[in-house]
Amino acid sequence: MSADQSPRFLLELEGLEQRLFDAASGETFTVRVDMPLRIACRSSVALLGPSGCGKTTLLTVLGLLRSPTSVDRIQRFMMRTPVGDGNWNEHDLREVWLRRRRRQVERLRREHLGFALQSGELLPALTVRENIAAPLRLNGVSGNACRQRVNELLQSFGLEDSDTSVVNGSNDGTRRHLGDQRVNRLSGGEYQRVALARAVAHRPTLLFVDEPTSALNRELAHDALRQLRALQCGPQSQGALVMITHDESLAMTFCDVIVRMAPRRGEPVGDVVEVSPNTPTVEAPTVAEANGILAIAENSSAEGLAPIETLNVGSPAPNHVAIAEVKA
Repeated sequence: MSADQSPRFLLELEGLEQRLFDAASGETFTVRVDMPLRIACRSSVALLGPSGCGKTTLLTVLGLLRSPTSVDRIQRFMMRTPVGDGNWNEHDLREVWLRRRRRQVERLRREHLGFALQSGELLPALTVRENIAAPLRLNGVSGNACRQRVNELLQSFGLEDSDTSVVNGSNDGTRRHLGDQRVNRLSGGEYQRVALARAVAHRPTLLFVDEPTSALNRELAHDALRQLRALQCGPQSQGALVMITHDESLAMTFCDVIVRMAPRRGEPVGDVVEVSPNTPTVEAPTVAEANGILAIAENSSAEGLAPIETLNVGSPAPNHVAIAEVKA
């Protein structure tokens, strides 16, 4: 591949038959991708469908958080990642999984993939700044470069330090920078935006988000998704965005491709039933937005913010998720 062009597709998958075995019930649920699923460079893709159809399972396979079952039946599973100077590496993930190259999987996940999942993956023992910095430090970025990137993201996602930040639950009016707070002291909206900032901190090639705006009101949700599109799909980007949503309006507004999933009637199977292009109604990100200049402001009295108790703060970070082996 020449040094002056990006690949057409960053991720391709066809022929997946992912089985999930529930030991308690003894039942097996299968997620099938029989048609080609291709994620283009600088695109945003929505996984759309009812609860229980396998959207999260598919996302975890695409994001290398879960090993695929029946690997030999997969027809194609390719990923492409930038290596600098306009050059790209191509990874045959079918071959990687067949040969059980776990270190290669872990390296790809750490360096090139970002996650903001519903499980509340922020680490409660760390501050906001430390959580955002975690993927940077895991990739060897430290010192001024790390601090500068964290500051950029705090500003971009409306989490910038301010002397007016008051520690939640404080009776004496104690003031403290938001970046220095533990995540269990954040509102639901702040928590979710910290998770999004952390997910993009190391500038991943592929960003995977699961219901990324469930704790935000509509205005803040749209602002956050505009920022994600600017970072992953802007004119200078070499990445892409994949998000799970139940909100068809949100998908139509922000996504270039709609992947529809549905449960098979009378069978424990969830299928990808349609992959269709879409013209987002949101304006294309500008160069300024793509450089992370866009700032998102939150009104502390805004309606629609979920309480932090609804988020599973104690869940582990995706970078620490063990590769799941599922036996049917």
